This record gives sequence, structure tokens and C-alpha cells, in this order.
Amino acid sequence: MVRADAVPTHGDDVALQTLWLSLQRRPWQSLAVLAASKGVATLPAANSLARIGWWYTGRPSCVFDMRDLSLRLLDHQIRNMGAQLQGGERVFVALRALAENPTASPLAMAADAVVLCVELGKTDIKSARQTIATVGRDKFIGTILVSSTGEPVASPEEPSEAGK
Repeated sequence: MVRADAVPTHGDDVALQTLWLSLQRRPWQSLAVLAASKGVATLPAANSLARIGWWYTGRPSCVFDMRDLSLRLLDHQIRNMGAQLQGGERVFVALRALAENPTASPLAMAADAVVLCVELGKTDIKSARQTIATVGRDKFIGTILVSSTGEPVASPEEPSEAGK
């Protein structure tokens, strides 16, 4: 497993570079990190991706923990996210599965791109497919395999492959 919370060693550095480059399939400033099904952790993955981006680009970034955002605050938080983007920061947004929090869908749609977080033994393929269909396949730049703690353990695969 690649740990993204420490300075990368040579072996880890190759894996982290591969992970970061796989996220660059198209330009984006905001990236939603969306759980594929209930119980999949996304905040550690969002934090790790923000650190990786900072290491390799030197560009400031911030992480929004919107896993438990209420519908009442949805518009406010989307505006807040936009303000951060105007300041030139990359924004990473941690989201629960659509079945756990309905605000995840509009938040994912508001982001430039989305990665789907799956966990072996926990992710329900039907939920993953439904999530991709609800948010829109064109928003997804990949799928990340995460550990039970939410840390990325594998580089994103094309959503067309992961969602089939």
C-alpha cells in the first residue's frame, strides 16, 4: 500500500507519480472523491490526493469534508467551493455514497471531475454502476481502490472499465 501521508521514498514515489498522472486525463481544478457504496471511506483518500498534488505541482489545495452536508447548506457550500477555486487552489471534496447522503450527487456534479472510491469486499457493484449513471459517466476520470481506512491502494482505472 502506498502511504500518502509521509514524504515518498523512491519506490513509493513511482506509485504516487503514477496515481497523480492517472488523474490528469483532463484538466480540472475541483475533484470530488465519491464513495461507490455505503461505508467506503473517502476523507483519507481526498487528503492523500491533495498532498500528492501539492508534492508534484507545488500548487495549493484544500479539502472539503462534505460527507455529512445537509441539503439546507448545499448552495452555500457550492459557493464556498467556488470561492476557493477563484483563489487558484485545487479543491478536493470528500463525499459519502449517494445512498448515504443525497447531497453527494449535486456536489459531485458541481466538481470538474470525480473519482469513484471502491473497497474490496465492501463495494456493491450495483451501487457503483448506479452512482456513475446518476452523476454522469462524463464526470468520472477513474476509480480508486481504497483500503478500509480510506487510503488509496491502487491507481484509478478508466470508469468505463470499472463501471462495466
